[in-house]
Amino acid sequence: MKEFKKLFIFPFIIGIVGGFSALFVRIVIKYSLFVADKINYFNEYRHLYLFIIPFTFFISSIITKKFLSDATNPTIDSVAKSIALKKGRLDYKKGMLSVILTAVNIGFGVPVGREGPIAKFGGSLTYLSLKIFKIEGASIPLFVTCGVSSALAATFNAPIAAVVFGLEIILGRLNYNVIIPLSVSSVVATIVSRYFLGNYPTFYVHTLSYNYTFLLLLPLFSLAFSFIVVFFNTTHKSVKYLYRKISAPFYIKALIGGLLVGVLMFEFPDAASLGYKEVSNLFALHYSFEHSFTLSVVKVLALAITFASGMFGGIFAPSIFIGSFLGFALGGLSAYFFNLDPLSVALIGTASVTAGISSAPFRSSLIVIELTQNYQMAIPILLSSVITLYFVHTFEERIHFTRTIMQKGFDIADERYRKKLKKLNITNFIEADIPKLNKHSTIKDIMFEIMNSSSNYFPVVENDKLIGVLSFRDIRLMYNQNNYLNTKVKELMTQNPNALTLHSNGLDVFEFISHIEATYIPVVNNEKEKRYVGMLSVNGFNKFVSFIYLQKEDERLIEKK
Repeated sequence: MKEFKKLFIFPFIIGIVGGFSALFVRIVIKYSLFVADKINYFNEYRHLYLFIIPFTFFISSIITKKFLSDATNPTIDSVAKSIALKKGRLDYKKGMLSVILTAVNIGFGVPVGREGPIAKFGGSLTYLSLKIFKIEGASIPLFVTCGVSSALAATFNAPIAAVVFGLEIILGRLNYNVIIPLSVSSVVATIVSRYFLGNYPTFYVHTLSYNYTFLLLLPLFSLAFSFIVVFFNTTHKSVKYLYRKISAPFYIKALIGGLLVGVLMFEFPDAASLGYKEVSNLFALHYSFEHSFTLSVVKVLALAITFASGMFGGIFAPSIFIGSFLGFALGGLSAYFFNLDPLSVALIGTASVTAGISSAPFRSSLIVIELTQNYQMAIPILLSSVITLYFVHTFEERIHFTRTIMQKGFDIADERYRKKLKKLNITNFIEADIPKLNKHSTIKDIMFEIMNSSSNYFPVVENDKLIGVLSFRDIRLMYNQNNYLNTKVKELMTQNPNALTLHSNGLDVFEFISHIEATYIPVVNNEKEKRYVGMLSVNGFNKFVSFIYLQKEDERLIEKK
């Protein structure tokens, strides 16, 4: 339930806050324009620009100087920087004031935009809401980013672009050196393809739409899509298990698989091959609902057998086929009870099943939108994809941080490796000699002690209980402030930090570092008491699990021999 709140409930509430913050800004700007229009400011008295704009600048500067300690203009980039450096601690007073000043400026002709202040306002309101509900800890930057992104989504009517913005803040990996080559290579490849093949959508889908009933039914559709994904994965594992039990050469097993798939394709030829043409025919209403359901199941069986038989091939096109045909069948069933277009359900199915199988909802949604050029369906496509993936992970108990850890060079998708990690005792990597800090100490009091420590992270302990973590990064944020050496630890520390327990295992450590880049992780006795034990050395842990990983590779070589 805790994970569900973090993944869905809190973001849902924050989305409402962000949406209404954008509406509020629009209303303020509207009234500012109304006042300017009433005095006929933009028509007969255009010469007032010479006086009103300087006056507006003057008043704004006084207000800013008087009420704001930091007069940095709240552009989108500055908001992103604030979230990254200050862990989401945005000043809600500045957020409100910047909105009012921007609205006045826009109303009276100052050539500025509204997006930066709206982003600031959305993030600030979110941070204020988190403070009211006493939500602390490492999730604050994520939730504040949700607030900023939701405000931008409401402003631009562009949820996908807003998600990209959020990813840039949270991940910090879509930087200059990545975006430029990626964009250039993608654009050039597209130009080449369009030059030779023409600029046509992969699937011929007419313009589709949705209503609020459709959105309310999305979780049910997503649940059905998750079932077909779990069915595929289960079938695939079952066939592989059966093949291992058959004492026959691999080519005999492949022959058996080929015969099974051949029979299926003979009976249902529309499920054969790539399936793009059939998907286009589906959207042209060439199939019945019952036959569509049958074809989706047949495709799942054929695909599972094919991959279990060791055959090469991609999974994207088949998952598109499965999702669209199953979605069309579900749409036909729901059309009996609700005023829904079955093709709209088919369209979200293409992305949802693909997302469930690939664990890549964002990528799947974008590809489907571009393949079909149905950009107006972006909201239900993206929402259905993430809900489907959530259901799949819940049913199969998947590890959601596999890809993040894989980037560090560890393949925790390997079942044998995971078993070893689960048996690993983390107490061997705990260092108890890292200085413990008092929340009432000043930076001046602790400077010498922490400078001589090997750690960059320091526990803040009160009555043997872990209440916070302080890092050198936190201290750097105060470096340019007056009298920063007298700043107390409690003003800079991360309150109620995430921590491991004595019952944590190696997999828990990997999950921790998949969310937070850290060289040391606090360890407590248990989640309830949170009595401080020590700091786990991530470097020491990585060295040891690398040895286990190499051991795993040796075992594979032995098996091959």
